[in-house]
Amino acid sequence: MHPFDSVLDAMDVESSLYVRIRARAPWGIGFNSGCQARLLVVASGTAWFTRAGQPPLQLHPGDCLIIKKGTDCAIADMPDGDLTPCSQVTDRVTGDAVEFGGAGAACEFISARMTFDHTAGEPLLALLPEVVHVPLGEGGSGRLLATFDLIGREEAERGLGADFVIGRLVDTLFIQVVRAWTKAEGNIPSGWLAGLSHHRLAGTLGLIHNDLTKPWTIEMLARSAAMSRSAFAVLFKSVVGVSPLAYIAGWRIYRAKMLLAGGHSIAKAAELCGYGSDIALSRAFRAATGLSPGQWRARYRADADSGSRFEARNRPVEREHAS
Repeated sequence: MHPFDSVLDAMDVESSLYVRIRARAPWGIGFNSGCQARLLVVASGTAWFTRAGQPPLQLHPGDCLIIKKGTDCAIADMPDGDLTPCSQVTDRVTGDAVEFGGAGAACEFISARMTFDHTAGEPLLALLPEVVHVPLGEGGSGRLLATFDLIGREEAERGLGADFVIGRLVDTLFIQVVRAWTKAEGNIPSGWLAGLSHHRLAGTLGLIHNDLTKPWTIEMLARSAAMSRSAFAVLFKSVVGVSPLAYIAGWRIYRAKMLLAGGHSIAKAAELCGYGSDIALSRAFRAATGLSPGQWRARYRADADSGSRFEARNRPVEREHAS
């Protein structure tokens, strides 16, 4: 499996609290993304997106935003307008939409909270900015627009299983937005995605990810790229941002986290990640995270429980919605 696909698969992306908001000026909504990422897609009209320390961003039809967890921000008809807390807006939900604001210019947008395992998404999320903005007017927008149109059709027709289909389409839209962002020039100056896109390094990274347990050496990796040892090491670090062996060590720790989160023992995780013993894994794990594997697993479970309680507290009794 391609590393990008394996990360997305492990993230187990699910949409929750989906709603379409129809707002008329004057209007403004302030929110914090909390424990979940948020997806916003403008369907019609224009709006202003603001967050502390950044200039206002005007949004146009088709613009998509992915907002990482814990981000304070706002969306409104004007960059300096009055804001209503998100929780008060969701109280106005009727059916699948919120009618909000005054009697002026209209703006319609989709909002969905994205629930996924942030530890599983660590390699991807580390590359993303706090807010990912993808204007659909740029090249390669056809599939995004098609998915967006399908969401609108499902919502309008409300056929059998519409909620399920809409949820899966929102998931797809999330992945497509990330994909479109990664293709935009200059968005990934370094990192594993840059390596996977490099004509000399892609094959080598594929070999690494196909067998993380193999005792890789610089010589072996350089040979796979048909380069000298020194030239390969320089190229790898310039593109990926770390040395080849540091890259392998980082992915082994990531895989160990996934195994520990999935209930595997420390000894089994060590075996499946290429470490000779649980002691060797514990030593490397503590150096990378500051925690022992057991401590990390306890914290992971506590965070997961906290996220579940957050979602339960913010889910209306009769139907799931978001703003």
